[in-house]
Amino acid sequence: MLFGAIDVGTNSIHLIVVELDSAFDTSRVVYKAREMVRLGSDDALERGRLSRKAMDRGVEAIARFNDAARERGAQRIRAVATSAVRETENGGEFRGLVEARTGLRLEILDGYEEARLIHLGVANGYPLYDRVACIIDIGGGSTEFIVADGERPYLVDSVKLGSLRLYDAYLRDKPDQLRAARKLDAHVAGVLGPLIERIRHYRLDLAIGTSGTIMGLAWLDAAQRGLAVKGVHGYTLSRVRLEALQRHMLVAGETERRRMPGMNPRRADIIVAGNAVLIGALALLGRDELVVCERALRDGVVVDLAHRDRELAQRLGDERAQRIEAVEAVARRYEHLGGHQRHVARLALVLFERLAPLHGLAPADRDLLWAAAVLHGIGRFVGQSGHHKHAAYLIRNTRLEGWRDDERELIAQTARYYRKAMPKASHLEYAALAPGDRHRVDVLAALLRIADGLDILHLGTVTDVSAVPEDGLVVIAAQADGDASGEVDAAMEKADLFERTFGMRLVFEVMVPGA
Repeated sequence: MLFGAIDVGTNSIHLIVVELDSAFDTSRVVYKAREMVRLGSDDALERGRLSRKAMDRGVEAIARFNDAARERGAQRIRAVATSAVRETENGGEFRGLVEARTGLRLEILDGYEEARLIHLGVANGYPLYDRVACIIDIGGGSTEFIVADGERPYLVDSVKLGSLRLYDAYLRDKPDQLRAARKLDAHVAGVLGPLIERIRHYRLDLAIGTSGTIMGLAWLDAAQRGLAVKGVHGYTLSRVRLEALQRHMLVAGETERRRMPGMNPRRADIIVAGNAVLIGALALLGRDELVVCERALRDGVVVDLAHRDRELAQRLGDERAQRIEAVEAVARRYEHLGGHQRHVARLALVLFERLAPLHGLAPADRDLLWAAAVLHGIGRFVGQSGHHKHAAYLIRNTRLEGWRDDERELIAQTARYYRKAMPKASHLEYAALAPGDRHRVDVLAALLRIADGLDILHLGTVTDVSAVPEDGLVVIAAQADGDASGEVDAAMEKADLFERTFGMRLVFEVMVPGA
């Protein structure tokens, strides 16, 4: 099912169209777009009113995104709005204009719900597992702080510190930018102080940053360092470098900033205000760096829809939904259900579908592959060494509600061979299988090995794959958000079982949007 999510922010409006399998909680990005509309411009947040020109720009952008999503086959579209719409007295009027123009119901999120959806997006795109992170999302009108692990948020809060809001209030048209910036820094510290005191009660393992401001800073930092990066997902920003960059940008002024390598010219004015928030937050938290994540609110909207569909199916007694829940319950029991497992499962299922004419397995085998992908790492609960063997043991000896014993054995063996040695006749459990089942294990494990290799760094960099068999060769083209050389190298190393099973050589290509 194709689904569109439109995120109406204070500064930008984003669209994402995904192919969603709500049963397996997996999605494939079909299309992305963004327009910097500046809905909150003209001091809208200070005056408490959206300007007519800004509303017209916003309505037309949403209409274009609605049409684009429909043209790409989106059957359902969810549009959400954040601080610029929720804080202004004519936000309801804007919502009415959107509905009249597009037929879409614009959902105005409160700060808590916005933060919750950001956590969903980040946790499904970055491997948190049981690590506790402080997630910082700097928008145009507000900044959201979420303290969470991979499963749930512990603290969520929204503060009125947005890049566009602060630029209008402190920096716009100020002749002495350094003096204005000092006042801005004092305001940021004053607003953040009470919140950071609450956050300090948690033992943080890392800080994660998301949003256009933080990704823009990452591109700038990479350019300043002379790094030819293809994407900033997983990029590390240090507080020392952010502070140096801030001093340089303030002295340079807006005109010169627009010419800086790596700078988005349309963000050159407000990025200084956003950076002030990030520096202030890191300083108060006592963190020297944070990791950049490209997943954000719009991705969380997609995840939320998948969860709602699955919960409905389970309440209605859907047998497949119950089988899915049984697998995920086992993964949670052994503390190994997170972004990496879901991402590997999605890549494996895409490979299964793309290569169906080659492997000839039944659609039901797709379920086995998904289950093995979700459970392939649970053996780490026992120990890191030989964890693929431990995983097979745990799967064989743990009840999977709704799954037959023979299915559980195939899942166990597929997980067993996702790494290290390939299946051999000398392996007793493998040798005990019927010839047809041995072939199923060979195919499923071969696909799982490649999918795991394509997320070897647990960053979700490879977002999609295509696979074309031709003249004794299979070309796998990996769509990537950034540099995927490490992922491709790992997949090539794990291609041995695939090449043995099909008697065909594998070749990998990487496609990076905009590269």
